[in-house]
Amino acid sequence: MRIGTNIAAYMAESQLSSVESKLSQSLNRLSSGYKINNSKDDPAGMSMAQKLRIQVKELDRAGMNAQNGISVVDTAEGVMSEVESILQRMRELAVQGASDTYTDEDRGNIMSEISQLRDEIDRISKDTQYNNQNLLDGTYERKSYSYDAGGRMTGQVSVLYASGDVPAGDYTIQISGGKIDATDATIQAAFGADAIAVADGNKVTIKKENGFELDIALNDSTMSDQTVKLSITDLGGLPIQVGNNEGQIINVVIPRMSAANLHIDDVDYTTAEGCSLAISKLDTAISYVSRARGNLGAYQNRLDSTALSISGTNENLTQALSTLADTDMAYEMTEYTSKNVLQQAGISMLTQANQMPEKILQLLQ
Repeated sequence: MRIGTNIAAYMAESQLSSVESKLSQSLNRLSSGYKINNSKDDPAGMSMAQKLRIQVKELDRAGMNAQNGISVVDTAEGVMSEVESILQRMRELAVQGASDTYTDEDRGNIMSEISQLRDEIDRISKDTQYNNQNLLDGTYERKSYSYDAGGRMTGQVSVLYASGDVPAGDYTIQISGGKIDATDATIQAAFGADAIAVADGNKVTIKKENGFELDIALNDSTMSDQTVKLSITDLGGLPIQVGNNEGQIINVVIPRMSAANLHIDDVDYTTAEGCSLAISKLDTAISYVSRARGNLGAYQNRLDSTALSISGTNENLTQALSTLADTDMAYEMTEYTSKNVLQQAGISMLTQANQMPEKILQLLQ
């Protein structure tokens, strides 16, 4: 028996310290509700849990972005509905004015209303906003630029509309006699053998199979005969961030809704012939607006699906985070009870070990 070193007490104290550390850890987990409270609890698990927490928060924001995107598209589509109603009224008046039962004076009165309706379309195009951002003035349509033969940027040729099926790139536009050369040979040389062009004053509509449609306009009828390069890009549109990483966006393209884009800025209702011509132009304009509304409807459906997808992903990630980081209260309470009993036993044994040297006094009597 030795009194210099109480080996039993050291062993009991070591075990008691270990149990108290684990008991403190259980208390921390039970009180916080988290399995991982410090990096020492699980270094790899804490790193993963932090990344999951960040991802869940970011996806929450992405889901809100998708909902905001739906609101933007709803706003634009609702206004386009009113534009379509105006166009239908204008067509009704064109049918009325095309009849010779009306005099030129009557048609002049009709033209007064037409002018007001046309101005209202331009006002809607200019003034429709969401969060102080213009929607229908071309701000969020595909961007394009024109260059003269010397490579200088010029606004003399502009794109009124480019469908999503028009590939980005450079296209050669021929100017002849103060107009865009819309002959089959010239158009097909620039846009392909299946391209068909229809000229309407200073405007030309080029169509191909599979939804290709390009509306361009010559803004300067005094231009000399020359070649203009038209550069159409994939830039533009309203990017909506629907993910937590770079590039995870949906680009919503909203076309301009002005009278010029609808090819009705030059309709003339003062004659029966002008009214008859306006009927076909308004049919084209109504088709344009209907197609634009259909595209916005497709964006709405896509954003709805995106929002649901984000919600489902977030739910699964939250469950994964809970499994990784949240305390299993039943298991942890069992651990706490076990460590509490061991702590009490350790205290008792340490007390007994500290009393053992006193027995040596019996040998000294």
